[in-house]
Amino acid sequence: MNVAIFASAFHPHVGGVEELARQLAHEYARQGIGTIVLTSRWPRSLPRRELYQGIPIYRLPMRIPESSIKSKISFHLTHGLNRWAVARILRMHRIDLLHVQCVSTTAYYALLSKRALGLPLVVSAQGERTMDASGLYQRSAFMNRILKNLLAEASYITACSQNTLHDLGQWSGDPFGQRASVVYNGICLKDFANAVAYPHPFPYILAMGRLVQQKGFELLIKGFAKADTPTHHLFIAGDGPEYGALEALIVEKRLQARVHLLGKTDRTTTAALFAGCSFFVLPSRQEPMGIVNLEAMAAGKAVLASRVGGVPEIVIDGETGILIPPANPDALASGIARLATDGPLRTRLGCAGRHRAHEFRWETIAGQYIAIYRNAIGRTGNLRNTCKTTLEATT
Repeated sequence: MNVAIFASAFHPHVGGVEELARQLAHEYARQGIGTIVLTSRWPRSLPRRELYQGIPIYRLPMRIPESSIKSKISFHLTHGLNRWAVARILRMHRIDLLHVQCVSTTAYYALLSKRALGLPLVVSAQGERTMDASGLYQRSAFMNRILKNLLAEASYITACSQNTLHDLGQWSGDPFGQRASVVYNGICLKDFANAVAYPHPFPYILAMGRLVQQKGFELLIKGFAKADTPTHHLFIAGDGPEYGALEALIVEKRLQARVHLLGKTDRTTTAALFAGCSFFVLPSRQEPMGIVNLEAMAAGKAVLASRVGGVPEIVIDGETGILIPPANPDALASGIARLATDGPLRTRLGCAGRHRAHEFRWETIAGQYIAIYRNAIGRTGNLRNTCKTTLEATT
């Protein structure tokens, strides 16, 4: 079996979808499945083709017609060439199935390829309708049409949480029935098994993610300012458009000595931060699943998280963490003070979290996708055979 993953983003970019596609490609290779990744070429300085950790990457300017005249002209000048280039790549690698991971502009070209080549198509939703920081689905009627067409024509649909799948079904207005299920995102347990704790002279609370409005980091800073936890510092790892505003808020609250913006961190530093923290906080306003919660749990840390989206499907309130109402600095302050001062509670929640994290190993997640692939390919093959038999009978 050969699979093409159409990823919304990939190396050298860092994020949940990028890690998901990378881990799946490696796990597929261990099981004898060939995998290529197709993604958008941005910035344009990136090479068109690259072999990264044994994974063939193809980057193309997968544009869509947006509101500006320039973007519409650019789309009409390039999309025909892109269609041809994608089809050529798929034929060259003898691809058997197309898999869209996070529906972005790349999904349009996957849909065109599905129609042109008759390949089965699996679509995996990652909460993009609400979590895209650029507001793609709020500003692009074209992408909303593409998403509806993808869902209608997909051989199978998955979502990273039951909440995300339910939202998608309600939005589409068309029940998915037996061709849809939840496949959670996974965790690489070995990344955290032997991690050395990040050195810091004071106990610290950790938060991590892209610095965008949906993640609610300004709420966390306000909650931390209200919490009576003089023994602890706060680390926020990640980068994004809200960096400057968060920096200004830290100064406004006079927390420069205790709140630290770390910027983007590599995997080794990330694991070290989890290993050394007292506990982890996810203050999101919206969150389809929250893979960072799993990373904290894999490191044996208690989690304090907003009760939003798919988070309650991962963090079990009172068992592996504490869930609080979203967009509530007072609730954050209370939760921070409770975990900062109750060591036995942190230990109990962290131990239970580490045990639960084993349910989300990449081997398990990849196995679920492979079963879906085989079913989709089998049904497409049966359909082709039926059509061929019917044609022969009528001629």
